Amino acid sequence: ICNLGSEYFGDFGSYGSGDGQFVWPTALAFDSRDRLSLADEHNHRITVFDKSGTYLSKWGVQGADEGQLNAPSGLAFDAEDNLYVVDHLNHRVQVFTGCGDWILSFGRQGHAEGQFALPWGITLDRHGNVYVADWRNDRIQKFTSDGQFLNTFGEPGQGDGQFYRPSSVAVDPEGYIYVAAWGNERVQVLASD
Repeated sequence: ICNLGSEYFGDFGSYGSGDGQFVWPTALAFDSRDRLSLADEHNHRITVFDKSGTYLSKWGVQGADEGQLNAPSGLAFDAEDNLYVVDHLNHRVQVFTGCGDWILSFGRQGHAEGQFALPWGITLDRHGNVYVADWRNDRIQKFTSDGQFLNTFGEPGQGDGQFYRPSSVAVDPEGYIYVAAWGNERVQVLASD
């Protein structure tokens, strides 16, 4: 735990599958009450801590059914503290309450609009739209909060507006879209359109 000036305040967690432990942590997200959710790709679960790193709870079961997880990666909370989870190896996004109760899922494996191939990062904009870094498809996809496809950005390549294995996406208050293209070793910034 550090501040913006890199002042160190401590750490938390340890290796394993017990309470408060994790093996392959892939994403963090805070809810409106400053509870920290951590995605654990190896243990196929979400672990919840308070802002000082004290363990609170964990939830998630490995599988492919609704509400089950297979290597969760990206996390993002909406304004109602519902948690959007990129279900990486199930090629979908699932939405849960902050307590881990399943709400809905969208996406499936494929290359068409609204389909995913190993999705990774996720974010929401100030309007509640969902952006997903579709890693293997080399693009960013945009959805409504209930999973209706809106748009896709990017294509495979090294040029402007092209991506190779995008791993993370963020949207600032003005609507600019920031894409971390893992395979291109760069960040690209796109306008809101």
